[in-house]
Amino acid sequence: MITPEPTLAEHSDAIERRLAAAVREITPESFRSLIGDPGLSVLRSTKDCLEADSMSIWLADAERENLVVTHTEPEVEFIGWSQSVDEGLISLAYVSEQSLCENQVYLNADHSKRVDEALEQVTCALVATPLYIGGALQGVVSCVQLKDGPDAPDPGGFTARNMNRVRRLSTVLERLVNYRLLCKLLGIEL
Repeated sequence: MITPEPTLAEHSDAIERRLAAAVREITPESFRSLIGDPGLSVLRSTKDCLEADSMSIWLADAERENLVVTHTEPEVEFIGWSQSVDEGLISLAYVSEQSLCENQVYLNADHSKRVDEALEQVTCALVATPLYIGGALQGVVSCVQLKDGPDAPDPGGFTARNMNRVRRLSTVLERLVNYRLLCKLLGIEL
């Protein structure tokens, strides 16, 4: 069993403080390099497993006023899209720090229609879960099922089991980013 190394453990408080500072320096633009190919592969696999049409990572900007899309599959033109933290269900997951799973999203008055209008599609089902890095809330991981218009049939929707998969994905992304940040802070190349 691995136990803490005393010479390293005596610096744990300083490392935790520096990690927290590094997390505050993460920008939506720099996040993509932190998750790298392994993170992108896990995102794609989860999207496919859930039969989602799209999966996105939203990070809070430095002022904590907007959520910005840092990654999305498959609509790469959606990267950089932002919305206020007081708008829509994605922001509700961020502000409340609670996961959401909802079908027939288009019937919810709190759903922001701006994304639907931009994509010219209707959001039918949504899973959104908070994303933490370094133990601090940083954004939201979301996935959606879409339809082409209000008269098209709804897709199958999401379940609590799907929501739990997105929660696990969020945890994997947090651990991956924490690991990459710690390696950078310690000057370790693994």
